[in-house]
Amino acid sequence: MALITFEQQTHKAIAAYFQLLINCVPQKNRLKFDRILEEVGLSNGAVLGGAIGKAVFRDFKQVLYNTQDQLIPDIILTFSKAVRLSGLGILGYAIINSENIGKALEVSSRFSSLAYSNFNFEVCRHKDIASIRLLDHMPSRLEREDFICSKYNMLSRMLPASTNLSKMHIQLDYPRPSYQDSYWRFFKSSMQFDTSHLCINFPAEWLETAVSGADRELYLLCEAQCAEMLAEHGLVSNVIQKVRRIMLRPDGIGIGLEAVASKLNMSPRNLREKLYQSGTTYKQVVVDVRMSLAKQYLLESYMSIKEISYRLNYAQPNSFGRAFKRTYGISPENMRLQSVTY
Repeated sequence: MALITFEQQTHKAIAAYFQLLINCVPQKNRLKFDRILEEVGLSNGAVLGGAIGKAVFRDFKQVLYNTQDQLIPDIILTFSKAVRLSGLGILGYAIINSENIGKALEVSSRFSSLAYSNFNFEVCRHKDIASIRLLDHMPSRLEREDFICSKYNMLSRMLPASTNLSKMHIQLDYPRPSYQDSYWRFFKSSMQFDTSHLCINFPAEWLETAVSGADRELYLLCEAQCAEMLAEHGLVSNVIQKVRRIMLRPDGIGIGLEAVASKLNMSPRNLREKLYQSGTTYKQVVVDVRMSLAKQYLLESYMSIKEISYRLNYAQPNSFGRAFKRTYGISPENMRLQSVTY
């Protein structure tokens, strides 16, 4: 297999994503879809011909999410169902040649920056249940829908055809969408909306399930190329991202600097210095995480402001309100009111 650079990998993958997305758009919607493509300097004809210019993953996400907002409400589910893991290029081949499901998920997480759906997640195991949990804060419900669909698609495609997918349980941290019937057609599993976090739960024994047709030598070659591309493009997560990921775990909001430093295998002093070199402080990262979550809860949940303040580890709602106004220049009450008005 010839060596491939990060730029070649991403260009090939983005072109394939755009072509697949166009095939998911009904002919009657193509004219309006073309206008959405124009926002990133593309057209139906150019994409079908593989001419995507300098388009990047961000451009594809913009087109996908704008298509859902403006044209086809369930396009993310339709697109996810059409995606084949081999369409992820070198990363996809590393995944489908992993020895078992657990290893495939680990590879997908470790090299997530090489795909458009570059979500940070973890696989947890508690007794006989395993869970795929989102670690990043996603400001958009569409991004969270995108994450859960892509991971469900990956898991369901790699399991043997005889697997009973109804043993999975999907937890969604947002309200039922208007197109919920599409959810029931996409997910062959039980679902629960308005949960505290986003995850897929399934029997832990599935992690040991062998991947059919996996080639050990091809896996090692593709895994090595993924590592080279990651290093080449400088995509290894920086310290701020690592701290944020820890804080965004279900039990991470109230975690102290010493505990975070321990999880990162460094001293508290070293962590402070690295954050300072990155232009921030631990206190500021805490505030940033709290405020991004606060905005999400206000706009996309039915929690009261008092509940939100306690969930974000504020001793009093008034303290939360002041911090929120310093960040956004508006009170939590008024932000929620404006979202309802518009």
